[in-house]
Amino acid sequence: MLDCVLITDDEALRRQVRSIVQGPESSDRLVLELSDSASRLPRERITDILSANPRVVFVDLGDSVMGLRVLEVLSKEAPEVTLIAAGPDLAADSLLRVIRAGASEYLPRPFAAEDLSQAFTRIRHRLGKTRAEDANTRGQVITLFSSKGGVGVTTISVNLAVVLKELTGKSTIVLDLAPMLGTVALSIGLQPRFSYLDVIQNFHRVDEELFRSFLEQHESGVHVLASPPGAEGQVPSMDEVLGLLRFCRRHYANVVVDAGHDLTDAVEVAFRDADHRLIVATPELPALRNVKRAMEILSTNGSDGKSAPRIILNQYAEGLGVTVAEVEKGLGLSVDTVVDRDSSLISESINLGRPAVLLKKSSFERSLTDLGARITGNGQSDGQKVGLLKALLRPFRSNGSAAATTETN
Repeated sequence: MLDCVLITDDEALRRQVRSIVQGPESSDRLVLELSDSASRLPRERITDILSANPRVVFVDLGDSVMGLRVLEVLSKEAPEVTLIAAGPDLAADSLLRVIRAGASEYLPRPFAAEDLSQAFTRIRHRLGKTRAEDANTRGQVITLFSSKGGVGVTTISVNLAVVLKELTGKSTIVLDLAPMLGTVALSIGLQPRFSYLDVIQNFHRVDEELFRSFLEQHESGVHVLASPPGAEGQVPSMDEVLGLLRFCRRHYANVVVDAGHDLTDAVEVAFRDADHRLIVATPELPALRNVKRAMEILSTNGSDGKSAPRIILNQYAEGLGVTVAEVEKGLGLSVDTVVDRDSSLISESINLGRPAVLLKKSSFERSLTDLGARITGNGQSDGQKVGLLKALLRPFRSNGSAAATTETN
């Protein structure tokens, strides 16, 4: 059943929409009818439309394209809503403006009942197919967040994605959620042509083919949806992030989100919606203090029915900074994974634009493989067994936690 809204002052169009949506063989319904064209619609009525929570909105532009603002606002505020626009016969450039504003279908005057019926049938079929896909395919989302810059969240994100691809053999994508100048693509030698903003701006017409055209593919098979390239980037809304995750879940088995270190509403949604939530920190007081504060804001203690976040202690070296036991005591959480400091390997990886896990066998590679194995449920790797044996010899390394400790090079 589709809940629909109709915006028009044209009685002929009103009758046609009613007959199609509320016909004897239809299970759909009109939940709201407004008797203005979009060009004369009071701004406060848009709130009424959003409150009705429709799936489809019929928008009569009137006799001009002045009503485009209604399409633009609805497309921005409710990207999951499908918009069917109607209005005058338009030239190609004006029709392109309507499509860019968010309309999936356009019906020119004089309205023909058959054209309206066919447009609504296409929309119903498309939405029904989407619901079936959502029910049958749901990839897992792994969101990584750091409460301070420079702790290596992007390095961990891209390398974990490569590991998940190798462990599962299934489709894997990295979503760079930075509002601008993200470095996921750069860190693995890719030059993105598009960003997640292109997906957001095309929510109303994105299918699998169009969605994949916005992505870049690494030689490992991992796909990347990059962040905006310049300073004009904008922080996506909570609904837009949910829409991005929905598309990624539908088409990829593993969705790795690099949420960066800025605690925005968008990051909060990506973190709370994730199946696996990882907080990356380094063994230094400023980073750990920020982790504590971030966790208080996110309220991610497992009370939402999901497991508590995992702590990834990156750039660890014994004798430098605080110990694992001190980290666990301060945060009140077990450290899940300890990644030993290997500055030369990470520098080489960044400069070459190649994931560190593909360069050579190392303690870094073993740590990420162990983490990936636990996320995928593939059991312990040989590297993890070695790490656990070594934990017995390092009493302060795991402190009884599930930490995956690692060898140094």
